Amino acid sequence: MRLISKSVLLFVCVVSFLLWTWNCPFLAIAANSADNTKTNKVNTSESSIKANAAFNADKMSDMSDYNPSNPVIPTGDTIRIAAVNVYSGPGAVNGQTHFMTLQWAAHDINKRGGIMVDGKKKLVQLIKADHMSKQDQCKKICERMVLQEKVDVLMGALGSNMVKVMNEVANKYKIISWNYAGMADDLNDATNFGPYSYMVTYSTEQVGRALAYYLGQIRKKESKFYILNQDYSFGHLSADGFKDGLKESYPGAKIVGEDYHKLYLTDFAPYLEKIKASGADAIFTADFPPDSSNIAKQAKQMGLKLPFVTFLMRDAVSMTELGVDGTKG
Repeated sequence: MRLISKSVLLFVCVVSFLLWTWNCPFLAIAANSADNTKTNKVNTSESSIKANAAFNADKMSDMSDYNPSNPVIPTGDTIRIAAVNVYSGPGAVNGQTHFMTLQWAAHDINKRGGIMVDGKKKLVQLIKADHMSKQDQCKKICERMVLQEKVDVLMGALGSNMVKVMNEVANKYKIISWNYAGMADDLNDATNFGPYSYMVTYSTEQVGRALAYYLGQIRKKESKFYILNQDYSFGHLSADGFKDGLKESYPGAKIVGEDYHKLYLTDFAPYLEKIKASGADAIFTADFPPDSSNIAKQAKQMGLKLPFVTFLMRDAVSMTELGVDGTKG
């Protein structure tokens, strides 16, 4: 198990990078500043640590046969990874989108022959594990993946509250818990982390403070913000990060309202009416689909044309539903 865990870290790094680029709101800023960092030299001295394995993007496989609707998933003596996410109910679009991205990376690696494990190359097998956005179900499915499916890694999971459960199960059974989607800062504390936990995404504090810095130091336009987030740890901690950032980088800004709604709400009208009356210049929301797209669509229907300060509203599904006109402003 330990040898497999070390080998699968290569896959962790590859897919984490792909997910990060798919989900990262700051790549444009990084690209614009790339020319300013050309003088920074990387330490290539003999004392530098050399990796035992590396992923070469230049040797990418021919992916023309990849079908996200019908992916080729190997079986047998494989590296088995449970893709813990929501695949049913109103949040299912997230799990399906994530799985397509993960399977893309696995497809490429498998076409290259897999990953070396103890002198033998093994293919990567992804197994869907539906937590249904319920913590008790998350515990059941994670334990089933470990005890019955004999997975080597638990990977996911949409919802920081679900990641806490995933970490708990992984620490109990001593297998890797690979968190690429849960962003709450408290996932790193002594209670929710552990020796088998890996958090490879940015955190709520980082994103909240970065957005506040952009608004106060670069954009310098809106100054009155209304916070509307999902009512669980991720939503509250995202708001905390944003408020901390405003104190640091935009002290003249004001929070004119703050509300938290239940997950997968369908009617945002009462909240949007409050926002209308608040005099806000912009809406800060850390909501993910379908809540994020529903907020944007209903705001447009109500004639509320305030800009959104957000980082999870620009997924492909939401953008397609909103259309070009729906994203103006």
